[in-house]
Amino acid sequence: MAKFGRNPPKWVNVYPQGTKEGDEEQLLFISLARHPKYEWRSVAQISKDSGLTKERVEEILNKYYKKGMVFQSQKNDELWAYWERVPDLLDSNASSISDKDKKDRIDEIIDD
Repeated sequence: MAKFGRNPPKWVNVYPQGTKEGDEEQLLFISLARHPKYEWRSVAQISKDSGLTKERVEEILNKYYKKGMVFQSQKNDELWAYWERVPDLLDSNASSISDKDKKDRIDEIIDD
C-alpha cells in the first residue's frame, strides 16, 4: 500500500491523463475535490455528478484510498473526502488498517 504520509500528491499529478480511465477519474475528482461547500461526498452524489456508475466510483475510490489520497468517513461508509479537503486526517491515517486492527486487538488483551 503506497501511503504518502503528510504530503500525498495532488490528483491532477497522478491520474492517467488522456486515457478512458483517466477521463473517468478526472470526473470523480472534480466532484470529490472541487465542490466548495462539501468536504465529504457520498458515493451516490459522486456518481450523479460524474455520470459514472456507483460501482465504478467505488473502484476508483478504492484505488486512491490505497494510495492514501482519499479518506472514507469513520461515521458513514458511504462518505468520502479528498485529502486536501480534510488535511487534518493525514496524521490520523498514518497507520494502515491492519496496524490499527492489531493495536485494537492488543489493547483488548491488555484490558482483559
